[in-house]
This record gives sequence, C-alpha cells and structure tokens, in this order.
Amino acid sequence: MKKYFPFLLLTAILFTACKKHHHDIESSGTDIYVAGEENGVAKYWKNGTAVSLSNGSYVAYAASVFVSGSDVYAAGFEKNANGNIVAKYWKNGTPVNLTDGSYNAYARSIFVSGSDVYVAGSEYNATSGKYAAKYWKNGTAVSLSDGSYNADAYSVFVSGSDVYVAGFEMNAGGNSVAKYWKNGTAVSLTNGSYSAIAYSVFVSGSDVYVAGWESNTGGKSVAKYWKNGGETNLTNGSYNANARSIFVSGNDVYVAGDEEDAGGQNVAKYWKNGGEANLTNGSYNAGASSVFVSGSDIYVAGDEGDASGKNIIRYWKNGTAVSLAEGSSESTFSGSIFVVQY
Repeated sequence: MKKYFPFLLLTAILFTACKKHHHDIESSGTDIYVAGEENGVAKYWKNGTAVSLSNGSYVAYAASVFVSGSDVYAAGFEKNANGNIVAKYWKNGTPVNLTDGSYNAYARSIFVSGSDVYVAGSEYNATSGKYAAKYWKNGTAVSLSDGSYNADAYSVFVSGSDVYVAGFEMNAGGNSVAKYWKNGTAVSLTNGSYSAIAYSVFVSGSDVYVAGWESNTGGKSVAKYWKNGGETNLTNGSYNANARSIFVSGNDVYVAGDEEDAGGQNVAKYWKNGGEANLTNGSYNAGASSVFVSGSDIYVAGDEGDASGKNIIRYWKNGTAVSLAEGSSESTFSGSIFVVQY
C-alpha cells in the first residue's frame, strides 16, 4: 500500500474536515479549498492558488481545512527546533499552538461551530510511552484515551452540542480497534479480532456515519463504513483498500479512498451508495483523502504519483482532475477539501 507522510503507526492521513452548509452552486460562486503539504511546507490552495502556512524552516503539514464565514482554519503540525512535532492550527494564516512541543503531537482534523474551534489528534504520553487520542476545544485538551495503549483521533464533527471524534485504540492483543467517541464516551465499531481504523465521521440528523477499514482473515484491509454501528463493505477484500473520508448529502453516502489493483498500484476512487467510481487508472500510485459534496457536484481531494516518482496534489470535480502542485517537489501530499458557495 502507498505510504503517506509521517503519521504514527498508520499508512494514511486523513481526516475529513467537512462539512456542512453545502448548497446548490454555480461555478462563478464557488471557492474550493484543499489542505496539504508541498516540500515540507504546510499549505492550502484556494481555487488553485497556494497559501503557505509555514515558512519551510521546519517540516510542516496541513491535514485539514475548514471555512467559517470569512475565516479560513487549517489544522496540522510542524516540527520545532528540538525535532519534536507540535500540534497546531492556523486561523487566516496565524498559527495557534495546541501543544508546547515537549512531546510529539498531531492535529489531524478541524471543525468550527459558532465561535468554538475543535481539533482532533493525538499526543505522546511520556508516562506510558504511548500516544493518547484527544481533541482540543478552543485550545483546551480533552483526553479520549488514557494512554495505556496507542490511540489516535483522525476526524471531528460537531452536531448541536455533541462532539463526535473518530479514530482507533490498540487493544491488549496488539490490534487496533476502530471507534468513535461521542462527548468523550467511546463506541467500538470492531471487536478487535482484526486491526481496524476509523478515519472519518459525519453526522446527519440522528445518524452517525464513520468510514475506515478493517483487516480480513487473509490479512487484506477492507474499505467500509458504519452507519449507527452497522457496517457496509465497499470492497471484497481481494486487495488492500482504505476508506478515508465520508460525506452524506440527503439520502446519498459518499466515501473517498483507494484500492490496490492487480498490479499492486493504488487507485484513487470514491463510492456513492456503495457503487465505485475510479479517479485514476492505476498507472501510478494514487489516493483519495477527502470528499465534499455541494449540490450535484462531487469534489474529491487526493494525490497521484508521476513518472519521476514525485506526487501531484490534485482534486477531482465530478471525476475531472485539477492539479494543484504539479510534482515540482519531492514530497507533496493532500489533506482535506472544503467547498464554499457564495
């Protein structure tokens, strides 16, 4: 499987940063934001134009972007002078540190509700020597795991007064258990017999949707999503696959991810109500990290390799690719996508 930019224990990133107030749109009134990293610099792209969030002195990554009114929020991380990774977010380009840099920490997803800013991620626990899943509300940390086992939070979604966070926690048998937390209370989606990860959470009405993967008896990862705990497999388990992002629009469920083909290349794709649509042809490794639906338009962010071995950040609108960083750097990776109508 394609290996993504340096995240603890896992091969992917991503996290969906959604996620709401989507409407029917015209192309002249649409802003498209994509978060990511180019050559170690955290960035987001607005309508194809790059906005740098870090200066390149230290490696940084923007994993998630969320727009609220005229404010643009991006969550990610940046190394400090001591080589530790600091969880942070940027509001209109101004950084806000969530951790003090004493220990490695990651911010992977951001959601803004009213005047409150929620960020999901993880931080190293020096006492246990493990990573603890957590989220920050307006900079104040809320622990989701106690650090007994490695855990991580990949996605946050706020619905009314309820805070939902998706991620995983290792068990005593050494397998990762896919789960989400509602207001800090864990809901396990898998039983821990096989490793599983939950990457993305989306709430529609009273329904909770979570996307991720679970290993099967053959050791392959099966892309799937859960609705109120009931699972739907998106792939048959013949090849490794991942579901990295989920978005619900009306009665339709959209999931973005990737699946290996017979030649061992990862193909970026999305599923609508279980039916798959390939975004790449398998010539080069590719992955889809985020999906956002606005009106009748389907936007998917991801990246794809090229003949030189570099990655190209791009998004697809209704299957048509738009390149944002044309493989001009050695490391180029995408995070989430957010679409605004005005």
